[in-house]
Amino acid sequence: MKASESGEKKATRQCWECLKRRLVCDHSLPHCKKCQKAGKECPGYDEQKPLQWVETGKVTSRRRKKDSPPKIYAAPAIQKEQACETTKTSSESSVTLTGDEVSLEPVDFEVACAAWPVVNEAHQGHLAEDPHEKVLRELVFEHIEAAQEVHRVLQLGGRAKIEEVVAKGLHEEAAKMLQSKREPLKRLERLLWIMRTQDLPAYGYLSSETSEVVQAVNYYNSRIHPEVISAGELAPNPAVVIFPLHALHLLPPAVHHTLVCLALNHFIHRLPNGADRAVVVTNRSKVYHHRGAAIRALSHYVGKDKTRCSDLTIASIVMFMSMELQNPAFADWRAHASGMQRLLDMRGGLKALRQQAPYLVPSLIVYILIVALANTCSPSWDQIEISKISDDSIDDIIEMYSLMFPYTLCPPVLFFDMLRTNRLRIKASTGLLLCEMDPDHALEAHDLLARIEAFSPEDWAQPGTFYDEWLLIGTMYQSATAIYCTMSLQSLTVLPSTLEMNAMRAVHGGRLLDSLRAALKSSRVTKFIVWPLVVAGVEALYRSEGIRHWIAATLADLSHLLGTSSPLKARAVLRRYWQKGEPGWDECFDRPYVFII
Repeated sequence: MKASESGEKKATRQCWECLKRRLVCDHSLPHCKKCQKAGKECPGYDEQKPLQWVETGKVTSRRRKKDSPPKIYAAPAIQKEQACETTKTSSESSVTLTGDEVSLEPVDFEVACAAWPVVNEAHQGHLAEDPHEKVLRELVFEHIEAAQEVHRVLQLGGRAKIEEVVAKGLHEEAAKMLQSKREPLKRLERLLWIMRTQDLPAYGYLSSETSEVVQAVNYYNSRIHPEVISAGELAPNPAVVIFPLHALHLLPPAVHHTLVCLALNHFIHRLPNGADRAVVVTNRSKVYHHRGAAIRALSHYVGKDKTRCSDLTIASIVMFMSMELQNPAFADWRAHASGMQRLLDMRGGLKALRQQAPYLVPSLIVYILIVALANTCSPSWDQIEISKISDDSIDDIIEMYSLMFPYTLCPPVLFFDMLRTNRLRIKASTGLLLCEMDPDHALEAHDLLARIEAFSPEDWAQPGTFYDEWLLIGTMYQSATAIYCTMSLQSLTVLPSTLEMNAMRAVHGGRLLDSLRAALKSSRVTKFIVWPLVVAGVEALYRSEGIRHWIAATLADLSHLLGTSSPLKARAVLRRYWQKGEPGWDECFDRPYVFII
C-alpha cells in the first residue's frame, strides 16, 4: 500500500477488473473508481483473483485441441533454431542447403513485438496488458538464448574472411569467430549461402572506417537513434534499435546507399542557420550520388527473378521510399509505392506476407503509414491502395496497429476513422465521375463524424505521470480527424456546407490550434504534430494572416528539429494554397503528397 501526493492511501497493484479489461487502474481504495464509473463491481486488489459464480452451461475457457497449432506471438522457434544451430536430423542428412533452413529475421525485434497486444477498436485501454498475454510473452523470452546465438553470427570480419575459413576447414578459427564449438563450419557455410542467394557483394570497402557507409551507421547510432529513443518516451518503439555495424555485410547495396542518404539528409537539416553553404552543397552532392547508386541497385534486384520480390528487396524499397520523403525535392515517391504494391501482390497480399515473413512487419508498418497518411493529402480520385488483393486492408491494419501506434500516437479509433474517410472519398469520387450519387455515402459520412465526435480524450488518456500529454494528444487528433473528415467530404459534396457544419469545423479548428500551441511546449509531443499541423494549415484559410504565418514558421522549426524536409514541403504546399484563396481540401491537395518522417 502506498500514499499519493494528496496523502490518500493507494493500492500497489491493479484491481482484477481493470486487469481483465486492459485498463490502467487508479488504485483507489477500497474500490477502483474506474470500475464504479463503468458500472462494474470492483473485485478488489487481493493477491489471488476472487472466485466468481458461472452460469449453468457457460464456459469461460477451453483447453486447446491436441491437433491445433499454438498461437504464434513471435517467429516460430524452429526457424530461430535453424538460424543458429543444426538439429540432430540435419547433422545426419546432406549438407545441401535450402531456403527453409535459413532465417534472416531480427529475433530481438520479434521478442519486443510480443509485448504489444493486438488493438481492439472497441476497447481503448490499448497500453495495458492482459494476464494471458503476459504469460505468452514470457514464454517468448525463453528464446533469448537463440537470439543471442544469431547475434554472434553477425560478429564476423567480412565475407572474404568467412570464405577463407570455410575453404580451409579451419574449425578452431570458425569456433572462435562464432564463440561456439557447435558445428561452426556448417553454420558459416549457411551464412555464405545467404550471401550468395541474395547476390551480396564482397564489400571490401566496409573494412575501412573512412567508408561513407560506416560513417553513416555511426552517425545514426550516435545522433539519430538517441533522438528517436527520447521522442518515444510516451510509447517506446520496439523497432528502434542500434544498427549493428557488423551486419552491413548481410545487407544489399541499396540499403547501404540509402543509409548514407538518410544520415546526410538529417545532418544537412540539423545544421544551424547561417552554416557554411559549401558544407551543404558538398553533402547534397553526396546525397544525389548515393541516391543514384541506390536506384541502380534496386533496379538490378527487381530485374532478376531470383530477387525481384525477396524479403531483402521489399525491405530495401520501403527504406528507400522513406528516404525519398526526406529529400528537399518533391521526388516521385508514388512510383516506389506502386512498385511496392505490385511486389506485395506477387507475394499474395499483406496478410499472406505477414504470415510468410513475420520479420518484415517493421518494414510493412512503415509502408502502411506512408500510404495511409499520403491518401489524406492526395486528391480523392488519385489514391493508392496498400494491396489490390485484399479487400479488408482496414481489418489487416487494425490487427497491426499496436505496432504502428508509436510512430503517430494517434488514438486507434481515430486512426481507423481516418482510413474509413479515405475509403469513402474514393467511393464518392468514383460516383461523381460516373454521375451516380449514392445517398448511402452521406449516411456513412455522418456516421463517421458522429463516431469522431463521440470519442472522449478524457477516457482514452492513460492516468499517471503523462496523463496531461495523453489528454493533449487525444484532443489534438480528435480535432484534426474531424476537420479532415468534414473538409475532404465537403469537397465531394458528400457533406453539406451548412452553417451548422461550418460552425463545427470552426470549433475544431480553434481547439486544434490551442492543442498545437500546447504541444510545442512538450518535448514528448512536439515531434508527432506534423500531420495535425498540416490539417490546421488547410483550415487556416478561414482564419487570419497571423495564424497562417505562425503555422508556416512552426513547420520550418519542425524541419530543423526532426532533421527532415517533410515540414518544408508541407509549408510550400500550404503557401500555394493560401495564395489561391479558395478553401477546400481538394483545392489544397491537387496532386499526391505525403508529409511524414
